[in-house]
Amino acid sequence: MRIVVREGKPMNLVARSLAVVALAVTVAVPAQEFRERQDYFRLPVPVETRDPAKIEVVEVFSYGCIHCYQLEPILNAWVLAQGDDVDFHRVPMATRNLRTLAQAFFSAKQLDILAKVHMAMFEGIHDYGIDMSQPKHIRRLFVREAGVDEEEFTRTFDSFAIATRVRQADAQTRLYRVQGTPTIIVDGRYLVDTVSAGSAEGMLLVVNHLLAKERAERESEAEGVGEKSAPASPTG
Repeated sequence: MRIVVREGKPMNLVARSLAVVALAVTVAVPAQEFRERQDYFRLPVPVETRDPAKIEVVEVFSYGCIHCYQLEPILNAWVLAQGDDVDFHRVPMATRNLRTLAQAFFSAKQLDILAKVHMAMFEGIHDYGIDMSQPKHIRRLFVREAGVDEEEFTRTFDSFAIATRVRQADAQTRLYRVQGTPTIIVDGRYLVDTVSAGSAEGMLLVVNHLLAKERAERESEAEGVGEKSAPASPTG
């Protein structure tokens, strides 16, 4: 059941309680067995990650997705619990009917106000019923939540740079073969969604499994390279 608060910041109390659950999921639940093609899927063609030295975790989301909104506090707590070897970031779905919302996300990043407006975008849509497919409502939110100048918003929102990033996001999610949101991509190779994992919490359990799997594979590869490069022992 979704709790709607009409005054103040919706979801704050819920977010705090869910964060506790998320941290418990991250560190206290014993290891489980998850199966490929049942709990997660391997991408037929791996997608290049932005930092090969780290394990990339990408959330494909949309502000218009209620399940993404419900996942957000859990996911944020999960991200805080990760080590330095995890590179987490978000990519918005940018299909034609979601393009304006993707513009909002990239405009917020460009204006360096994402932390101030990210949850407010979700709240505006799902708690207050605001039609954020209309740029005027996004502009008002950016002005109210982050003090953005209206002309600066328009220049940024309608810029070629933002349009390019939206097209790139659309191309990236197509490479991922994402069918819906939220979806999590691990290291450009594995896809996890709520259908296969069963729930938002289940998604993170599967992601934890894949992170452990990837860490073990990288450690094994590093040991193999070390053994090959080690000098031969002198014979007496």
